[in-house]
Amino acid sequence: MMSGNHTSEAIRLPNDVRLEMMKFWRKQAEPQDPCHEQVLARLPEPFRTQLLSMYAGQPQKGAKGKMFPIDSITRVWPGEGMYLYDLCRKVKPKKTLEIGLAYGFSTLYILAAHHENGVNGSHLAVDPCQGANYHEIGLNQPENVGMAQVFRFLERRSYPVLGELIARGECFEFIFIDGSHRFDDVLTDFTLTAELCPMEGCIVLDDFWMASIQRAVSFVRKNRKDFEELTTNTRYLTAFKRIAKDGRPWDFHVEF
Repeated sequence: MMSGNHTSEAIRLPNDVRLEMMKFWRKQAEPQDPCHEQVLARLPEPFRTQLLSMYAGQPQKGAKGKMFPIDSITRVWPGEGMYLYDLCRKVKPKKTLEIGLAYGFSTLYILAAHHENGVNGSHLAVDPCQGANYHEIGLNQPENVGMAQVFRFLERRSYPVLGELIARGECFEFIFIDGSHRFDDVLTDFTLTAELCPMEGCIVLDDFWMASIQRAVSFVRKNRKDFEELTTNTRYLTAFKRIAKDGRPWDFHVEF
C-alpha cells in the first residue's frame, strides 16, 4: 500500500509520472478492506462523512476554495486509519505530529481522536509538497470538520523542522511518519522524532510493505531497545512505544 501521505521531500515528479510509479508499487500491496462504511462505523461525524466522500473519489476543496479531483492511490485505507484513530484514543495525546499530509486522510483520523478525547490538544503536519502536488486539499481538511483551531501546518522538509522542534524542547505523544519513503529519509525521520517522543509516546510508520521501510524498521528493532514494538491490525503499519531512555554507548551497533 502506498500511504495517503506519501510525499517526496527532495524530488517533485510530474503528477502523471508519480501516479504511474505509485500504481506499480501498489500493484500487489493494496489491502482488501471490507465495506468502507462498515469499517468507519465507529468514527464520529463529521469525520466519517468527510472520509467517505474522499474514498468515493469526490472532488475536494483545495487552494482558493476551488474543487479538485483526488487520485485513487494516495491515501491510508480505512483499516489503517482506524488503527491510528484507536491508538490515539488510547494514548490520549495532547500533541500529535505527522510527517506527510497529502490529501489529509490520516489527518482526519487523528483529528477525530483529538475531538473524541476531549483534551485541549493540537496537531502539527509537515509536508513540503502540499501546494505543488495536492492543491492544498489536505490543508483544508481541518476546516472541513471544524478542527482548524487545533491544526498547525508547515510546508517545509521534515529534517530542519524536526531539528527546530527538538531545540525548543517540544514533545509529541503520537507521531505518524509517512513522508519520503527512501530508507535514509525514513530512518532520519524516526531518529529525530524519537527525540520528540516522551515516555509511553508512540511512533507509527506507514507502508511497511516497501523494502526501504522494512530496512529502517529492522534497524529500530535491533538497535533501539528504548522502543517496544506494538501489535497492529494491518501489515502496512508498524508502531513503536517508548519504554525507556536511549542509553546506548557512543559506539553501539547491532547488524540489521
